[in-house]
Amino acid sequence: MKQLTFLLLVFLFIIMCAARAQTVNPIQQKSTESGRLKKMVGKWAVTMSLRPTPDAAPLVQQGLVADRTMVGEFCLNESMQPGLGTKIPAFQRISDLAYNVNENRWDYMSIDTRITAGIMYFMNFESNQDSITSYITSFPYPGFGPDLKGRGQAVYTRNVIIKKDDDHDIVKQYWRLTDKPEWLAVEYDYTRQ
Repeated sequence: MKQLTFLLLVFLFIIMCAARAQTVNPIQQKSTESGRLKKMVGKWAVTMSLRPTPDAAPLVQQGLVADRTMVGEFCLNESMQPGLGTKIPAFQRISDLAYNVNENRWDYMSIDTRITAGIMYFMNFESNQDSITSYITSFPYPGFGPDLKGRGQAVYTRNVIIKKDDDHDIVKQYWRLTDKPEWLAVEYDYTRQ
């Protein structure tokens, strides 16, 4: 019985050491992707431009703020809302940009209380040093105007995160309704505060 207890303790010790080695992996902590995300941490002033239809003039909203923090080594969590003292109706937009080490790709998701699309998951297929592009194959068009014209149509989205420099990012969302040409529908312009 003592031998069985001893073997069980040795086995548990080996598992604990293996788990610790995985969480403190110096190769992962020094990766380019983790460093890229860490440079985005901080408080940002945001200007949003919205073009709900291809022919609409952009609706520009200034006075938004975004707080970006790291969750572990490979996930940047962002919370965006109106800045203090603005007259912008209250909302919250949460997004996560994460590097999936196991699959060597970027993951992106967002949820925004201003629209009814729920959690939006973007699939990533490409990235380069200056941008990360991901896609939503379909989400419901929220509709715009008093009668919410077009509400519920399927929208294809191409999301491009562009690093201008360490203090300036731009996120561009290109929308395409079924059988229609793509247009720049949403743009978030971030400047570090």
